[in-house]
Amino acid sequence: MSIANKWEERRKNKLSAVLSILLLFLSLSLVFSQTLQIANASTNQKAAASRVVVTAPDLNVRESGGNTSKIIDVVHKGETFTVIQTVNHWTEVKLANQQTGWLYSGYVKKIASKVETEATVHAPALNIRQEPDLSSDVIGQLPSGAKIQVLKEQGGWANIVTTSKVSGWVDKSYLTQQQTSSSQEADHEHSSTQTRSGLTKSNEQAQQTESKHPNPTPLKGKVIVLDPGHGGKDAGTTSRFTGTHEKTLNLATAATVEQRLEGAGALVIMTRTTDIFIPLEDRAAVSNENHADAFISFHYNWSNDPSAKGISDFYYQASRDHLLAANVINEVAKSTGLEDNGSGWNNLSVLRNNTQPSILLELGFLSNQTDNATAESSGFPDQVAQGVYQGLFNYFQTID
Repeated sequence: MSIANKWEERRKNKLSAVLSILLLFLSLSLVFSQTLQIANASTNQKAAASRVVVTAPDLNVRESGGNTSKIIDVVHKGETFTVIQTVNHWTEVKLANQQTGWLYSGYVKKIASKVETEATVHAPALNIRQEPDLSSDVIGQLPSGAKIQVLKEQGGWANIVTTSKVSGWVDKSYLTQQQTSSSQEADHEHSSTQTRSGLTKSNEQAQQTESKHPNPTPLKGKVIVLDPGHGGKDAGTTSRFTGTHEKTLNLATAATVEQRLEGAGALVIMTRTTDIFIPLEDRAAVSNENHADAFISFHYNWSNDPSAKGISDFYYQASRDHLLAANVINEVAKSTGLEDNGSGWNNLSVLRNNTQPSILLELGFLSNQTDNATAESSGFPDQVAQGVYQGLFNYFQTID
């Protein structure tokens, strides 16, 4: 082969290699582009699925996230919007006119898609109970063939919601379940599988002739403002034994109560959901501006006397607040087992500046060893939540 032919062959080989590299690069670019499109589509779908519902009667829409920003619109309780982003307690949403605006996050609630289980009742009558226990109060009754949604199961019981939004517990052996999907306000997702429960006799069937509760949903639609006391630079009191700050316990307790009340159909508004400082007047303002049906401020007590113990609550205007205070302290004392020190008048800012039924709840002494151990136990927030729920249940049944 001549030198010229050799150079020509080398040139062709190099050109072929360059073309191969270019083809490989183009293929990889195409794959990357398609992957990016899929990822963006997935992200857009998730963003589209993220929605919030307005919890305040009237809520200002601002041009940007901040109290000093220009008000561009007003939205109303129950309206839902697609979320764009959330920054520093402000949520940017798409408005009905395809414009965007910012809402204060404390007055909106996330709506999440959630898998539930649809079930049918297979018993002549099936009691709905407050808790998964035969000794728990009956709050309603389901006829044979009734359709319900099962949220979760626990020890032979099913936590359910009826078509009329009554929430409670039933004996799951009298249900036939089929998985469905729904969208509702939620903080947690519950998964379930399609099952057929056996129909065996139980004590629940023996009690099916009990009378139906006169009003099984007294909390449904009620606006309840929960105020976790202190926060941020204001730690409140501190446990004599563990060093735990009151502000931390207040928030954990109120958050658990929030879940319990929402499960009963109440519309719950928290004055704070993180460790931030909020002036006392602003806490009362949340209650007033939202026309709360009840306002409860959560606190823990402290005394120089280590023998001081028990729970109590306070009110400001007896004619408006005393019935609420009496019902709540009575039931919280029952559910927690702590000593009941009763209700009393107190000139407290969150009560004095409140135009709505309002109380301040003191949940035991962090200076007392027994009270403190109870207050910091893992099950205590749930006990308080049950007591507050039952107290409000009784209160609204009395006044409605």
